[in-house]
Amino acid sequence: MSGAAAKAFGGRAGGALVVGGSGAIGGAVAERLAEMGADITLTYSGSAERAHALAGRLGGPGRVARAARMDLRDAEQVRSAVEDAVERHGGLHTVVLAASPTNHQVHVSRLDPARYAEQLAVDSGGTFRVVSAVLPALRESRGSVVVVSTVANRRFVLRDVLSSGPKAANEALVRAVAAEEGRFGVRANAVGVGILDEGMTQVLVDSGDIRPGDLEHALTRIPLRSYGKARDIAAAVAFLASDDARYVTGQWIDVDGGYGL
Repeated sequence: MSGAAAKAFGGRAGGALVVGGSGAIGGAVAERLAEMGADITLTYSGSAERAHALAGRLGGPGRVARAARMDLRDAEQVRSAVEDAVERHGGLHTVVLAASPTNHQVHVSRLDPARYAEQLAVDSGGTFRVVSAVLPALRESRGSVVVVSTVANRRFVLRDVLSSGPKAANEALVRAVAAEEGRFGVRANAVGVGILDEGMTQVLVDSGDIRPGDLEHALTRIPLRSYGKARDIAAAVAFLASDDARYVTGQWIDVDGGYGL
């Protein structure tokens, strides 16, 4: 562990696992943690080229960065990927859950139950599979898990239940881990994502789920009158993962320009 990492992460052994590191937010988180001196394993589901390219940029003298495939639907594959990260880094001091299936915008009245069940299985079920697999390593390091969530669980967004429903379950899991694992020194927190002008928002604009007028209307409800960036989310995640937040657990920080007020 580098001197910078030792200072940032309280001297804890191991590296950081960023689940969903090929996405806009996950990639920004991986970059921020690497800047803090952490060795990184970032996972991907379908964006192998982007993930490996990012790992190549983040690696360097004195720092390890690697990309690994992780299918959140497969408990055994998740556990195998976690075990490999633990072995390569000599433990894990930080785990960040930043992966999410595409959150298509659908009214509840038009949503197929099977589609909602699939979203739960991947987003919420996948988060649980990762948390279950990493807890032994986090107990060993007295480490931290940070789950990327949504501000829609404080101020509901119409047609957004495919995102907010599973992530409400994820936030409940964060509180459960904080309450039950604190005796082992493990911390768990969440970061609520507001409206960004990149990442998932851009995917939904390109697919037609979000129309330009929708974003313009949403902007009037944001006190800071601007959209966020993935790096804004990464900054909050990095704080919660760092030793600066050593006495913070079971909490969430909404990074939303005030949208949830």
